[in-house]
Amino acid sequence: MKKLLCVVAGLMLLFIGCGGGERASIIAGIFAFWDNDTLKKEADIEGYKYNGFKIVPLITVNGDTVPIEFFDYSPTDFFYHGPINWVNLGDECKFEVDYDEGEGKATDSLPREFSITSPDTSYILHKGNSLNITWGSASGADWYWLDVFIDYSYMDTAGNYEYFYFYLDTIMDGTSYTLNASRIFPGDVDTVLWGDGNISVEGVSGPKILPGAEGNIKGDAVGFFWCSYEAKPVDIDIEQFAGKPEKDHQAEVRKMHREAMRKFALENE
Repeated sequence: MKKLLCVVAGLMLLFIGCGGGERASIIAGIFAFWDNDTLKKEADIEGYKYNGFKIVPLITVNGDTVPIEFFDYSPTDFFYHGPINWVNLGDECKFEVDYDEGEGKATDSLPREFSITSPDTSYILHKGNSLNITWGSASGADWYWLDVFIDYSYMDTAGNYEYFYFYLDTIMDGTSYTLNASRIFPGDVDTVLWGDGNISVEGVSGPKILPGAEGNIKGDAVGFFWCSYEAKPVDIDIEQFAGKPEKDHQAEVRKMHREAMRKFALENE
């Protein structure tokens, strides 16, 4: 996603103030991803304090202030979005938020570059075959986020024209995953006419998105801070007569992942 579209809303109903109103709840992330052949690095930060902020919070990473490309502010909450070009892949990222009444701090690493090793862009997935996905280990990543899109048109065993769509979104520790043929080629598939698929893998440092996980922002504030690097995605064809991909799934995936992180943080404060 080039720009996060989901801004802070309804947080006052989801948080319980503590510490006499001086503690803030913070959700923050640094995201590195490829836009064609350009590596983009962005920071998203949002926060809530039930009795309000006296100042617009100052956000720094490794001592440098995060610039404001997009900003939303109200008496009780705020949202930052901006480029963070001084942070490189593999860097330790020291995040700090100063809101006058207190500070919050966390440290993660922006994972180093890695790539999807199998399949590659020349791969053609044929009916009845499983899809084996592997990727390199990303130094600095604590876990991985795998997304797979598959869609194709086909004739079923009764001679009818049908359409199949499959989406996988999963979190894992390892660097390989196999989609069995039975999951992506239902029993009624007779002939695949055309189709395509898209695979993306994101290496993430910070708390794994599992129920009950503790936030890693410490100090006067509470909350979660993540760093992630998304490898260059891989497009594949389904059968020989493949159609061109109708859309770029990566912006959609980034939007879903950032919203999933946000929802998880709100539910686990």
